[in-house]
Amino acid sequence: MSNKWFWGDVMQTALLFPGQGSQYIGMGQELFTSSLLARRTFEEASEILGNSVSKLCFQGDLAELTRTEYAQPCILTVGIAAFRVLMEKTELNPVYLAGHSLGEITALTASGALHFADAIRLVRLRGMLMRDAQMQRAGSMLAVHGLSSQVIEKECREPEFRGQVVISNLNSSRQTVVSGYMDALSMIQNRFVALGGYVTPLQVGGAFHSPLMKDAAMKLYDELSCMRFHPMRYSVLSNVTALPYPSETCIPSFLSEQMVEKVHWQGCVQFLMERQINNLIEVGPGSVLSNMLRRERPESCLIHPTDKKEDWQKLMKDRAPKGTENAPYARYLKAALCARNHNIHVETSDYLEEVAGSFRELERLAKSEEFAGGNDKALKALKHILDCKMTPAPQRGDILSHIAEEGVVQHV
Repeated sequence: MSNKWFWGDVMQTALLFPGQGSQYIGMGQELFTSSLLARRTFEEASEILGNSVSKLCFQGDLAELTRTEYAQPCILTVGIAAFRVLMEKTELNPVYLAGHSLGEITALTASGALHFADAIRLVRLRGMLMRDAQMQRAGSMLAVHGLSSQVIEKECREPEFRGQVVISNLNSSRQTVVSGYMDALSMIQNRFVALGGYVTPLQVGGAFHSPLMKDAAMKLYDELSCMRFHPMRYSVLSNVTALPYPSETCIPSFLSEQMVEKVHWQGCVQFLMERQINNLIEVGPGSVLSNMLRRERPESCLIHPTDKKEDWQKLMKDRAPKGTENAPYARYLKAALCARNHNIHVETSDYLEEVAGSFRELERLAKSEEFAGGNDKALKALKHILDCKMTPAPQRGDILSHIAEEGVVQHV
């Protein structure tokens, strides 16, 4: 298989972001060690949360990391760190982003609909609301293999399980997840096994995507309704509809509804396959989505996790040296997008007007064939954005030095 075929116009790319259950001790550590951009992402999350995300991810206890109020910010942090590094190192222009459950918020953040700081605060709240719901009505989740969703649905509707257990995730033709009360799950597990199924308890802290999360969903909607969202740079698929978000205005209703409704992940994958989006990159901890896809479609698509050092080596080995973008100027744009914002007036119209022109100039250069004088234009635009973001001098120097080391500019 040639690099040109992999990264050229024939293969279109989607980025997939994992959800809760993908956490493990050590997640993101290799990325943290090898990338300054990843370290900054962890540091930003730690500053917002008031505790060390890297310590929790690398040295914590798995039971603590699995607690939903900790797992969700940590998984989102690893996902955004991996996304930023991926965009820094490649010339990818993904056609779609999709995330599984919590991963949908990571995808929306990567699309630019949410600022990273807002996303971290949001998922911490989401995790706390789910934790509180679990304390009121204890539940859990089971992954069921080897039975059709129709058979599983029929069992959930039996009198002894109706209102106690529901289908929560349609993950693939081979895996369906159910959520419900502990006692009811124990009983229905035996029924699934008797029918020839194989059942695996999930490492989660509640009966997610079920009516047990109704109160949490209502409170999340109240919070989401007060937030400001931004136009998406990439199209994001919704777990509720298995279709792209029509606009950022749908985020409050879709994300709150997602807490109590089925995750239509199989539908999201089908949407991508029908549009021949066959280059799929899992961005974040673990390889749950990659493994599920390989079992479902082993021949029809290229699947890359980004969890381990060898995953990144394979990804970098396969990529072509230049994609469809003007790579030098695309790096300026990615640096501008990834730079942390220290400006407390980020939501004001004055700030938005200040940065909009510079971002448009970088986007124009990234999509153009312009070379003569382009470095000076791009550098000027990037510096203006860093000024607007009030980037501290040490971080500003690191950003510009990194671009210089890439051979993009001679003097910064």
